[in-house]
Amino acid sequence: IGRSFIDFVHPRDRNTFASQITNGLAVPKNVNGTQEKVQSSGNSVSTMFCRIRRYRGLTTGFGVKDKVVTFMPFLLKLSFKNICDEEGKLIYLVLQATPLFSAFKIPNEVVLKSVPFVIRHVASGNLEYIDPESIPYLGYLPQDVTNKDALQLYHPDDLVYLKQVYETIVKDGNVPRCKPYRMMAQNGDYVKLETVWSSFINPWSKKLEFVIGKHYIIEGPVNPDVFQSTEPSKGGKNFEDGKKKAQTLRESIVKIMNEVLTKPAEMAKQQMSKRCQDLASFMETLMEEQPKIDDELRVEIHEQDNSYYERDSVMLGGISPHHDCNDSKSSTETPVS
Repeated sequence: IGRSFIDFVHPRDRNTFASQITNGLAVPKNVNGTQEKVQSSGNSVSTMFCRIRRYRGLTTGFGVKDKVVTFMPFLLKLSFKNICDEEGKLIYLVLQATPLFSAFKIPNEVVLKSVPFVIRHVASGNLEYIDPESIPYLGYLPQDVTNKDALQLYHPDDLVYLKQVYETIVKDGNVPRCKPYRMMAQNGDYVKLETVWSSFINPWSKKLEFVIGKHYIIEGPVNPDVFQSTEPSKGGKNFEDGKKKAQTLRESIVKIMNEVLTKPAEMAKQQMSKRCQDLASFMETLMEEQPKIDDELRVEIHEQDNSYYERDSVMLGGISPHHDCNDSKSSTETPVS
């Protein structure tokens, strides 16, 4: 009691926590067409995910500095309350914390009914969105992976197959539920999953904007606690060689997403090629045609025939200018000369 709550928040989550508080305290309000910052009414509730330090208790003795500090993930609901006391009106931050647990209980647990979750990344590979439903399965909080390289999550041995998947995504726009592959969880182990892929093609540039994967977990990792922190492994020469090969495959996948023609772009290119071919064929036809001789270009001019006046009278009837104005007979009664 008496300590700042943010001291118990994981250092990686403090910026996210502070921004949530700032957004809650000051919300924009339109006044005469301009925005002003006003205090929140206290009725709004915002949510976020963060890790809070575990209480180590008094049984650890005085050597707490030598103990490992552990954190537990929580779903926080934040709200503000205005309370009036003797000192005046004060604003209190109210937190409702719900602990999060791993979806797995045993190593390599087979999952029969998993909750699907969505991950979206742009053509450069940067992860743009991850569903909160993924947290119990992968262990990542949204702020952990946003703007990180999504391709780094794939198992290096599966990148060859995933390269083929991305080629199909770019050309066809989507891929039905694909074969199982592996994705790295927060603890460094891999879960096995199947994915339904889709994409968004920019209608103007005809280029791939982002890829959406709807993931279904089918098998858990070796370490069932996806929230456990692990140190990055240090391998030997073979590890470095495999790392370089995996990076080359990731770069080729990014190249596919940015350079391979999408289906709309391919159709547009084919239409343009057909138009160019039609135009070329038309120009060749004009060049191959022989010019006509003078006789063929000669136009016969007949002498003037006065009988056309009578024909005009038949055609125009009583309104013909070649008839008398008092003639009220119809054209059908005009005798043919």
